[in-house]
Amino acid sequence: MTYNRREFTHLAVFGAAATALGMAAPTATAATASATTTAATPAAAGSDVPWGGPLAPDKPLAKAYDTAAKALSEVDDNPVIRWQYRVWCQTGYRGIGDAGTGQPVDELPDPTQDFVSPNGFLHKNHIRPMPAGGVQFLDNAWYFGTDFTGLVIVRTPDGGLVMLDSLTTPDDMRTQFLDQASAAGLDPRRIRYVFIGHRHVDHTGGANLIRDRYAPTAKFVMGQPDAQYVAKTRAELRAHRDEYTKEEYKAKLAVLPSRIDIQIKAYPSHTVGMERIEIAPGTEAVAALAPGHTEGQMTVIVPVEHRGKTSKVVVWSGNDNADAASQYAISSDFVQGLAAQEGADAFINTHAYQGAAFSHLRTLKADPSAPNPLLMGVAGVQRHIEIFGTAHRALAQRLLDGTWKAM
Repeated sequence: MTYNRREFTHLAVFGAAATALGMAAPTATAATASATTTAATPAAAGSDVPWGGPLAPDKPLAKAYDTAAKALSEVDDNPVIRWQYRVWCQTGYRGIGDAGTGQPVDELPDPTQDFVSPNGFLHKNHIRPMPAGGVQFLDNAWYFGTDFTGLVIVRTPDGGLVMLDSLTTPDDMRTQFLDQASAAGLDPRRIRYVFIGHRHVDHTGGANLIRDRYAPTAKFVMGQPDAQYVAKTRAELRAHRDEYTKEEYKAKLAVLPSRIDIQIKAYPSHTVGMERIEIAPGTEAVAALAPGHTEGQMTVIVPVEHRGKTSKVVVWSGNDNADAASQYAISSDFVQGLAAQEGADAFINTHAYQGAAFSHLRTLKADPSAPNPLLMGVAGVQRHIEIFGTAHRALAQRLLDGTWKAM
């Protein structure tokens, strides 16, 4: 075998966790706010118009983008790359509670293989923790967490560790990584860098536990806009601490990184930017500010080893935000260029349901010699990212044309 939509609003994804901590839900994006308002109107509730996603056939420009993305997806049989086209170009995606009257929820053909149904509905009720000890998907790279969201650990040539994203809560960090690290031969005290892909709590929640208990000298890295957002949120929380009990205040602070040591800035007059960071002697990671999901979303390219060869893995942190479709296309072009420059030949998203990567991770856990669709080759990584960018050009045009509705 050759291996060469949207992540619906995080208000739904981790609202329960936020509520349990006594937190207010994250601020909705314009897309989310607009969609929520639309869904609540009598016309949307009583018509056959879908709450989100396709409404009518594509007009010529959007169709051209779709055709280009489809052609890229069919170059080989890599299922992760094909998922990228199917979900982002063909259906969009939404939660099963988001269907309009004329948009019945369809079931999953096989929940062990994919959580997004053929019509684009994300079924979260099948999510499980990853197998004990995480999944070693490359010789020195592991995924820990759940089928839905997780973190990536890379061991550097000198034995240091790099963490990418930090789960949803301190308890998640304990149970989903710290309690399992030794089984994978990993010592959390050797973490030198923690890259936080964006500011949402399902990526930041365990960061302070790592800094405070295990790796106090580790450097924490984040896109500057999101780092500023976190700092502002912490300041506002302190200003209103009298409104909470001691336990509530402590829980709120726990999931907000206490300090970001390195902030990745945009180039002057641009929305994107990058910085090279030496994560071990002679070993550099590339941290790219690539907005879309949030204003400060960051993608990281990290050197790895696999079967005696040096590779580089692109670690992407979440996908969605229809209102940012045009920006996502720009960011994708930027990351694609960096990936080509670096010779990146592997790709993973810290939301393992995207690309249905969770099923392939579980297969690799059971049989490390199984085909690894995350190891795509340089050409595969290029196509994977280009499909995402092209899909968002199509989405932006569809929204302008009125043939799709924002989620």
